[in-house]
Amino acid sequence: MENKRLSLPTWVSILLVLGVYIWFISIGPWRARGYTSDYYSRLASSFQQGTLALEEKPDPALLALPNPYDHKARKNIQVVGDASLYEGKYYLYFGPFPSLPLALVTAILPIKPGDQIFVYLFIAGLFIIQCLLFIEIVRRFFVNLPDWFISLGILVLGLTGPFTRMLAHPYIHEAAIAGGQFFFTTGFYFAFLALKEKPVHMGKLSLAGILWACTAATRTTQLLPIGFMVALTWLFIFNEYRKSGDERKIGSSTLALIGPLIVCGVMLAWYNWARFDSIFEFGLYYQLAAFNLQANYSILFSRVYVIQNIFNYFLNPFEVTGNFPYVHPVSGSEKPVFTSIELPNLYAVEGRFAGALYSTPFLLFAVLPPIMFIKTFVERLRNSAQKKEIFDLFDWTVIGLLGSAIAGSIPALLLFYVGFRYETEFIASLTLLALIGFCQAYVVLKNMAAHRVLTIAGTFLAVYSVLVNLALSYGGVRG
Repeated sequence: MENKRLSLPTWVSILLVLGVYIWFISIGPWRARGYTSDYYSRLASSFQQGTLALEEKPDPALLALPNPYDHKARKNIQVVGDASLYEGKYYLYFGPFPSLPLALVTAILPIKPGDQIFVYLFIAGLFIIQCLLFIEIVRRFFVNLPDWFISLGILVLGLTGPFTRMLAHPYIHEAAIAGGQFFFTTGFYFAFLALKEKPVHMGKLSLAGILWACTAATRTTQLLPIGFMVALTWLFIFNEYRKSGDERKIGSSTLALIGPLIVCGVMLAWYNWARFDSIFEFGLYYQLAAFNLQANYSILFSRVYVIQNIFNYFLNPFEVTGNFPYVHPVSGSEKPVFTSIELPNLYAVEGRFAGALYSTPFLLFAVLPPIMFIKTFVERLRNSAQKKEIFDLFDWTVIGLLGSAIAGSIPALLLFYVGFRYETEFIASLTLLALIGFCQAYVVLKNMAAHRVLTIAGTFLAVYSVLVNLALSYGGVRG
């Protein structure tokens, strides 16, 4: 594991996952017309024209309505779906960042890529970054593990979760969610690389801040995990320089970390003000949704959905049949799991998908790292000689992944609408945490027989999780 060169099975695993991704996106709904949706291209074209609004003009009949946001009133009027209407112009509430480099590229090359291209690039990029981060974690903290741990981990990272299903349904929503997670995880990776060096590497730390700024400008709901990671990273930096007695570098490190985010925040505030006359309005309030969004605005996010959403995202079962691929997703539940819960009529579940713990039981290993952290933390507190080492890079990694998964899940759990793609907001961090837990279990267990049992159990859960997710993705697409 100390060898810097990747083994042949590792490369085979990576190429296999990328090949599966190509196959799933090839069976998607974009082939007939060349794209699924093209919102990023539309916005890039607007940027080239020096405007923030889409070039397409709303139908005069829509603008003549007393309330164009009432879906029933505009029933027979053609509109740009999921666009925001404000003062006679269409805008996009999706984060603008992916359209900025696209505007530069399409100014040179005569192309107009559909949003499915972004879905593939973001999901494939997220997978590669997760692999790099996992390999770094194993090489730094688990040097004596067998090589097959990395190959198995790569398959789990790439072929569990909603990623293959998203590739077969590659629209703007999947692109925005995957893009946000790609930039966030890449920022996490470079923060890890920066913090593992002594002193902290300023360039990599600044790059982490830039990538988290790109995250915010791509997927606004990622502000919660971004905020958590910035605070956690700053605490690590503060603790490192306090131990070394070089507190003067805290200020420059802080600026390298949060400077890009401040600049991004100012730019997003201007972007919102220029479009909607409010620095806090991203366009959601003015969205032309399939229901009267403004009339239900106060209940779009609510604590009342949390238990129901936890059930749908984690505990919704799948169906076993005699027909290939033998396991099939079933519809999520819109009926309250407890009679004491009263859900608004607005509550909805999109499509069919299985809960994460049913489809990916390997995630149960994610319980171990937090337990081990608490145990180690208490032991350090009791040992005066170890109090200065109370928070190290491994702790930062475990807490960061756990906190990112929890913070990333909050918007999804509070939202009135359940969709398999929203799992992406938290499943990537949770899967990495589970892989760390599997590695920890192997290290903690000293007995050869225990190693054998863990190897069999862990491999079974990993293979089961991969095969079931592939089958559910295929069944969901074809069913």
